Amino acid sequence: MSEQPQVDFYILQQPTGERFTCQLVDKVWHQGYQIYIHTHGLTHAKKLDDMLWTFKQDSFIPHDLYPDEADSIAPIKIGYAVDSYAPADVLVNLAVADIPDFYSNFNRVAEIVFNNDVAKQWGRLRYKSYKDKGLDVKVHNL
Repeated sequence: MSEQPQVDFYILQQPTGERFTCQLVDKVWHQGYQIYIHTHGLTHAKKLDDMLWTFKQDSFIPHDLYPDEADSIAPIKIGYAVDSYAPADVLVNLAVADIPDFYSNFNRVAEIVFNNDVAKQWGRLRYKSYKDKGLDVKVHNL
């Protein structure tokens, strides 16, 4: 990819954001995009996996854990590995403490910042890092 990705920060009012993450993924997937959700570990990835099955009673969001199901054709992959990712249009970064090295391989990046002191501090650092790289960053206060 030659262009830098568009980066959107979603600043939440609640201390956690798994439900919002599911809503965002549902919306983006229904717009026809493939999504890679980067989490901070296997436990977090499995929690989000469960939430995507149950957050709306009448919804189906096709997804798999990555790299556990590396050959999956599901349009949504939930990953937890620091050094690998599944190609997609949109990266949803839930790894609080870092910007994944592979962020530039996506057209869009969604950064979700929960409303707690640690998440906000790391969010500010990620925001500054994206700006320092010359990326267009938009902020959405929710």
